[in-house]
Amino acid sequence: MTTPTGLRHPRAHHAAPRPEPGVGTRARWLVEYGLVLALYGFLAVLPRRVRLGLGRGLGGLVFRCDRRHRDIALGNLEMAYPSAADPWRREIARKSFENLGRLLVEVLMLRRDAARALAEDDVEGWEHVAAYARAGTGYFLMSGHFGNWERAAFTQGARGLPLWMITRPLDNPHLERLLAGIRAATGNRIIHKRAGIKETVKGLRGGHPVAFVIDQDFPEAGPHFVPFFGKLASATPALGTIATRLGAPVLPIFAYPKPDGGYRVVYGPPILPDGMGADDAGAVAMTAAATARIEEAVRRCPEAWFWMHHRWRTRPLDEPLDDGTRANRT
Repeated sequence: MTTPTGLRHPRAHHAAPRPEPGVGTRARWLVEYGLVLALYGFLAVLPRRVRLGLGRGLGGLVFRCDRRHRDIALGNLEMAYPSAADPWRREIARKSFENLGRLLVEVLMLRRDAARALAEDDVEGWEHVAAYARAGTGYFLMSGHFGNWERAAFTQGARGLPLWMITRPLDNPHLERLLAGIRAATGNRIIHKRAGIKETVKGLRGGHPVAFVIDQDFPEAGPHFVPFFGKLASATPALGTIATRLGAPVLPIFAYPKPDGGYRVVYGPPILPDGMGADDAGAVAMTAAATARIEEAVRRCPEAWFWMHHRWRTRPLDEPLDDGTRANRT
């Protein structure tokens, strides 16, 4: 399958259409949506400091009650930090869950707290964004599930340089509309992954920044296996393939939580595709370079990363299988 630009789709396969949801599923979606709206109404009347504390407390409660994701987080930390003490790894895992709870509260309140977010966040490296904007150069804005990635995208739009955001839609369509409305409130354009390749190329050629996260396991066809904490991890080939074939720079961005409740938002320096080549090897090199930037950020602030995702689940074909992993069979 090719795009109109001639770029080959890095995951050239057709996904089976989703079956129509049953009555029970549709009812569950409505209940979930109602609960989120109720949570929003409750949070809106609370002082901000209380809201954030509630979010962290909710994350801590999930850490204690959700054994499956707690075990995944602890297993990931053991692979990433094999020589670390068990109490330290458990503390980082707990703080990671607390950060996720804080993120939930902050995302729900983003439109309400937009002015505060702009005022309290420290921004470093904005000169990279400004230079690309002046030149009309399209670029990838690359991050991971780190800190508050949603807030970083939201506030870039509020600063006058909105993004084209590649996202996976939520299964619950009501919650998806709610989240899409928050993401688009400052001018960002939402692009679902089903149309991602064509729209990404269009955006980059039009001089737009395209936001992409690449730090989750990629179990589909044609993954890039690149080092992450000394162990090969499966990553989407889309960013590396498109960046090297179009010559698009990749600008990393990470939002580090601050103790006072704000974030230190750090841009760049950019990863340039010069010399990497427009072939598969060049694409993998770009993916590896981008993944290395994510690892650097996680090592600086490990509690801010999404450890409860099974990052090393998909394995290369020539690697022996362990429990909880699967070889990539494509």
